[in-house]
Amino acid sequence: MGATSSYDTPVFGGKNPVPMTLTPLKIDSGKYLISPTSIYVDGIPLSLNPSLLEGGAQLSTVVPYTVLQTDVYNALAQSFTLKATKIGMTETTGHAPFKHCFEDSASGKNIDGSVMEIGLPGNGKEVKWRFQGENMVERVSETVICLAFVDGGKKPNESMVIGTHQLQEYLIEFDFSTMRVAFSDPLVLHNTRCYMQ
Repeated sequence: MGATSSYDTPVFGGKNPVPMTLTPLKIDSGKYLISPTSIYVDGIPLSLNPSLLEGGAQLSTVVPYTVLQTDVYNALAQSFTLKATKIGMTETTGHAPFKHCFEDSASGKNIDGSVMEIGLPGNGKEVKWRFQGENMVERVSETVICLAFVDGGKKPNESMVIGTHQLQEYLIEFDFSTMRVAFSDPLVLHNTRCYMQ
């Protein structure tokens, strides 16, 4: 992989390779950690105390939904709530484990078109891991969708634990020789998925 910040990899025997982006990996007590430097929603950075991200973000195949420290969660939820109300959605009662849920707007628009990006260190520059669509929300009924993130409290061990719902439909490759991890864009952008229908 050399010293680059990205490379392409074939996927599932397809002819069109999928771009992969690299960021440093840390392993601590069996936990796989990456080091967020910022969080964006629709290209706009959330106003966060930088110390909130210092503990790193854990990659988890056990936790179902990404868990965020309370201040990080509140900033993300506020941004999504503002967008939801602007497109005519109405906030409704939460559905455990989700705190922020919305009824579909009459126009048919909803917040699953929003994009969250995690800024990460690359090769001398910030790189971004993009989450959107199905990875951002969970539909709990025919008319209600929820922000698919969980409030983890004020003092969790990590400010962010990235869960399986957010990791669906991505390629993730670990290079233990260089202690880096590579991630793709959402595979739906490349007309493929992680399972066969």
